[in-house]
Amino acid sequence: MRRDKTVLLGAAIGLGMTARAAVDGGADFLLVLNAGRLRVMGAPSVAAMLPIRDANAFTDAFARAEILDRFPVPVFLGAAACDPRRSVEAVVAAAKEAGYAGMANFPTAIHFSGALREALEAEGLGFGREARMLAAARAAGLATLGYAKTRAEVEALLDVGVERLCLNFGWNAGGRHGVPGHLPLDDAAEIARRIFARVRRRAPGTLCLLEGGPIVDADHVRRVCEASLADGYIGGSTLDRLPLELAVMQSTSAFKTARMTASAEGDLPGLAGRSAAARALAGRLGRLAGTDLPVLLEGEPGSGRSTAARALHAAGRGGPLTWVSALDERAARLLDPDVPASPLRARGTVVIEDAESLAPTLRAQLAEWIDRGTFGRFTRPSGRAARARLVLVHPPGAEPLARALSAQRVLVPPLRDRLEDLPALARALLRATGRPAQLDPLALRLLVSRPWPGNLRELGAVLIRAATEARGSRITAAALEALLDPAEELPATAPEDERSWILNALRRHRFRRGETAAFLGIGRKTLYNRMRRLGLDAA
Repeated sequence: MRRDKTVLLGAAIGLGMTARAAVDGGADFLLVLNAGRLRVMGAPSVAAMLPIRDANAFTDAFARAEILDRFPVPVFLGAAACDPRRSVEAVVAAAKEAGYAGMANFPTAIHFSGALREALEAEGLGFGREARMLAAARAAGLATLGYAKTRAEVEALLDVGVERLCLNFGWNAGGRHGVPGHLPLDDAAEIARRIFARVRRRAPGTLCLLEGGPIVDADHVRRVCEASLADGYIGGSTLDRLPLELAVMQSTSAFKTARMTASAEGDLPGLAGRSAAARALAGRLGRLAGTDLPVLLEGEPGSGRSTAARALHAAGRGGPLTWVSALDERAARLLDPDVPASPLRARGTVVIEDAESLAPTLRAQLAEWIDRGTFGRFTRPSGRAARARLVLVHPPGAEPLARALSAQRVLVPPLRDRLEDLPALARALLRATGRPAQLDPLALRLLVSRPWPGNLRELGAVLIRAATEARGSRITAAALEALLDPAEELPATAPEDERSWILNALRRHRFRRGETAAFLGIGRKTLYNRMRRLGLDAA
């Protein structure tokens, strides 16, 4: 790492817009690759190794049109050395004439192994030819960046004097087009530490960079760079494909579920209301509903986390909804995707309640399943064709679990932070119980004056009891007072009289009388009459 604690960052991209965003974010150099272009065309990075394009012409064309001479950072050309029709000297000369600052060996034979790799090397079309191309580039005055996987490949690159060495751990895992791998992050860090120690002993000035495999986010980069003393990182899929997949999925999902986020009193009582907290919750759920990302619902007991889970499932992709408690002795078996009956193998939603009680081993297994679709003891991917969305329910303080499972945190607010929603919540709760009783305005005022430590669960229990014992279809303040503990009232926050109560409601709703009447639980005509009587009709 540098003295300012930042890493040397290279962006391996295939689009001018991506290059602009990367440079604005602090990328130190750009690396134009055929893999980058194929990614933005919807293909996986691994397609770069197939003979579907003239790699050098394909890469050079988009680089000249969108990237070269447009950015204040060096641009490296990812060049294929394997074309037997052109000498490596000719490839280097063309790159220098075009104005590239440097060259890298990509696509590269390091991604091949076995008989195919042996055949390429025997014919002079493998990694040895790539090393000669980089030697020619250095002789021509171009900067060089060499990709390598093994110690022997690293030694070959040091022999030709590359200034930047990128230790590659294979194609990136994660996302829709990720290639599942089996190299743990800590193992990658240890491999890098040993190789970079050798590099620095032999060629102290060589910059040591990392890329690929299990390194898929900034925290991974930090951990591996600190352990291996790497100088930097090159991001390809992690800088364009993975962020783009996430952003577009969430944006599309938000549009798809726009009606859900606009609903003031939907069928799910926990989402009723139009407070800032309710809108934020509904909007977050709407953005996540159409994705398959794991979600962690964090909040106090009774705040509506289960309701939020049902809403997420209902607005998502369908399939069965399964509830599993982490306290259940069967949890480990139910959450094993290699068990044929596991709900993780169905295209639905699996909600894990009491997620704070998940055993560490089960947490690690779930993290691996989320990342690769398999558990560590198995070598084959499990449930890739049909794979459930994972939703975890957790009390406040869930950040470590969310980070471990790469889950999207959704904060479900307590009732005390959304008391302005209480009239709508009360009506929705009563409707959901099959007891459509009406609350008197004074009864609503009494409910708003409470702290509700048990949140929606406590409110629902009080309303059900009040509706059961009510005479007729109306719940009065007197009936509620008999059920509530006066010691739990909020300290002097309720309005002192009817005039201040109605005026506060009008101000809260920007004097929109229809919304104010709905909030107070009275009809518009009743509100107008009271305003006139209290001298508020000019408000």
